[in-house]
Amino acid sequence: MNLQPQANFTVVRQLANHLDTDTNYVRAVIRNAYTDAIIDTLNLTDKGSQRFKKDWQVPADPSGQGFYISIVTSVYTDSGYTTKNSNYGDEENTYLVQERVMPLMRGGGGIDAAELRYIVKDELSKLPKPEPVKIPKQQMPVDRTNEILSAIDRAKPTIEKPNFSPVLTAVERAMRAIEEKEVTPATDLSPVLEKIQRDTETNGADFQEVKDMLAKLESSIIQKVESTVKQAMDQAEFTSTFAIRQQPEQPKEQQPSPIDISKIAV
Repeated sequence: MNLQPQANFTVVRQLANHLDTDTNYVRAVIRNAYTDAIIDTLNLTDKGSQRFKKDWQVPADPSGQGFYISIVTSVYTDSGYTTKNSNYGDEENTYLVQERVMPLMRGGGGIDAAELRYIVKDELSKLPKPEPVKIPKQQMPVDRTNEILSAIDRAKPTIEKPNFSPVLTAVERAMRAIEEKEVTPATDLSPVLEKIQRDTETNGADFQEVKDMLAKLESSIIQKVESTVKQAMDQAEFTSTFAIRQQPEQPKEQQPSPIDISKIAV
């Protein structure tokens, strides 16, 4: 038997023993026959003459393909439905829940899911196909690295290599002037040493006096060397092009006479 989805259906249980005068209670348990999940539980109403019934609304069929339900009725001796009557067994009936009238057969027409998919697919196929998007071919940029490097080289300031020959010539001339300069004859220190020895043997020498004499002698020698170097460097003139100014030859300076240590020692 087929049941119409969402339509009212009356669950009925008729007791077989019509001579039974005891008070009985009937309960119906409705399950999904495939999953065995309980859909509903009904306590049927006693209509007399051992007949029990209850109206029930059939659930919807979301799949559209139908499904089976199982309705089991049991007879109890108490209103709490805890003790079953041993005189009656459980009765089970199976029903198919499915649309009895297909949509296309109803008045006013209609379509099912398959028909709707076909219509949509057919209409989409009639639409004009969009033109393919043409992406212009991308050109690789020209490698201008060499041009950039050349421009950088051209932008660099031109610096001429300096000519150090005038400087070297001036230094060489100064060194030659120092070497050719007549050196003061070596000072004879023997009188001083004799005086030191003599004074030591007699009454002792004043060493501070000797130190002062030596310092005076050293200062005189240093001043002479500095004067000679300065004179040689003054003869060269350095310009932005390192030109050397030719100095007129100076008359030779009269050489000082050697220091007579004997006069100091006296």
